[in-house]
Amino acid sequence: MVAGLLQPLGKLYGWVSEVRYERTKPYRSRLPVICVGNFTAGGTGKTPLVLHLCRHLIENGQHPIALSRGYGGALSGPYWVDAGRDSAAQVGDESLLLAAQTRTLIA
Repeated sequence: MVAGLLQPLGKLYGWVSEVRYERTKPYRSRLPVICVGNFTAGGTGKTPLVLHLCRHLIENGQHPIALSRGYGGALSGPYWVDAGRDSAAQVGDESLLLAAQTRTLIA
């Protein structure tokens, strides 16, 4: 019963998403990009996965850069995180974890 009541909202959400997608100008990065994301805001293992991927890339001679929103921090960026100087209040705790392993930009 609840699913039937929510169906019109689901169709509206799908239509809005489709319109947004069609209006978006595609961007092709010159550099390889790995995007780790999820609809869930926290607790799904995104940061540990990024740490694992960065560690693997570094071990194989690559120079990864992590890009983060800096969730929980006061700075909005773009800003290069310095794990030795910055605080979680400034850049967010996840950004500090990432910066301890690889160059990290919040933006």
